[in-house]
Amino acid sequence: MVDEATKSTLAKIPLLKTKAGPREYQALIQYVQNNKESDNDWFRLESNKEGTRWFGKCWYIHELLKYEFDIEFDIPVTYPTTSPEIAIPELDGKIAKMYRGGRICLTDHFKPLWARDVPRFGIAHAMALGLGPWLAVEIPDLIQKGFTAHKSILQDQPALS
Repeated sequence: MVDEATKSTLAKIPLLKTKAGPREYQALIQYVQNNKESDNDWFRLESNKEGTRWFGKCWYIHELLKYEFDIEFDIPVTYPTTSPEIAIPELDGKIAKMYRGGRICLTDHFKPLWARDVPRFGIAHAMALGLGPWLAVEIPDLIQKGFTAHKSILQDQPALS
C-alpha cells in the first residue's frame, strides 16, 4: 500500500512514544529538518500558543512553477486518536476530494494508516502521509483542469469590472 520512498520518509520521522498532546513537536521538527536536508522543503507551520490551531503555507512545484497555498487545521479534542483535518480554504469547492471549508479528503488512504498507528502518529505524520501525497495527486489535476493557475498567470489577467 505504501511505496518505498514513503516508507523511507516515514522511517526518518520519530514515532510518538506516548499519547502526546498538540504541543509534541519533536517528530515535526525532525521531519522539517529531514526535508531541508534532502532539499524537499514544502511547508511552513505555526500554531497558537496552546498548540490547538495550526496554520501556514504549503507549496507544490509543477513544471518548474511553485504553487503556494494557505493551510490550516485544528487539533481534534480526541487527538491523537483522531487525526487533524487539514484544510486548504482557497481550493474549497474546486474538486470532489474535499469537504466543507476546504478540508482535504484523507479517508481512503491516510485515515486507516493513522488508526492503525494510534497513538504513535502526530502532526508530522499527517503532513508526510496525508497532505504531501494529496498535493502530489490533486494539484497537477487541478492545474490540468484549469481550476487553479500559477500566481504569475493570474496577475497577468485583466481585472473584471
